[in-house]
Order: sequence, then C-alpha cells, then structure tokens
Amino acid sequence: MGKYILDTCTWIEYFHQRNGVPQHIDAVGRKNLCASEITLAELTYGAIKSDDYERHIKEPQLLRRDIIIYDISDVFEEYGLIRCALNKIRKNLDKEVGQFDMLIGATALHYGLTVVTENIKHFSLMPGVKCENWVER
Repeated sequence: MGKYILDTCTWIEYFHQRNGVPQHIDAVGRKNLCASEITLAELTYGAIKSDDYERHIKEPQLLRRDIIIYDISDVFEEYGLIRCALNKIRKNLDKEVGQFDMLIGATALHYGLTVVTENIKHFSLMPGVKCENWVER
C-alpha cells in the first residue's frame, strides 16, 4: 500500500468528520498518511481567522504529533519542474494552480507519495504527481 499526502482541504474534511474522509483514513491507516508543512501553515491560518481558535489550533498540533510532516526545503527542484511544466501547458497556469498546491505536489513527487485532494483538476496537471479524491459529496 502506498503512502498518502493529504492536502489541507482533505484534512479539514477529516477534522469535521464528514464526506467519507474519516472512513478512508481508517481503511489505509494513519501510518500511511503524511502532510506538508504547507498544510500546517494553512490550518494555523484557518484557526487564527476562525471563530473557534481554541478548537482549530489543535488540528495542526495533532498532525505534528501523529503523522510525518514533510518540510518543503527538499523539494525545490520538483517545484521548479512542476511550475515550468504548467506554464508550458498554458501561460500563467502556475498562478491559477497556486504556489501551495505546487509545493504539495512537489513533495508528493519527491517522496513518491499520492496526493489526496478534492482538487483533482489542478494536481492532475502536475507531471508525475499521482492523486486521488477521498471526498464523497
């Protein structure tokens, strides 16, 4: 079984216990899950802007405690390759996809992970990046 890097929106679905994500996580096991430090930053931002800071600030802390968190400093070459490839598809496509998603995709590419995201549209454009959607709407 492969390892999975869940994007921020997928972790949010998990923390809200909705749309089938908790069941998928139970099926693959936490030992097969990881996240990018980008996700921790986005979850922290979400906690700060939310009306329930005390509840939501625990979410990135739980991830840091329970799963592998990859930093982005090892994936800059893959990031550059992905960004250039997107701009070959269409000028400024990198801006549409976004820096954070490209860094998560680069992390997946570098470590041989599958990105779990509802945003298949953007991640599937990244060469060599495998992606799955566990969100059931």
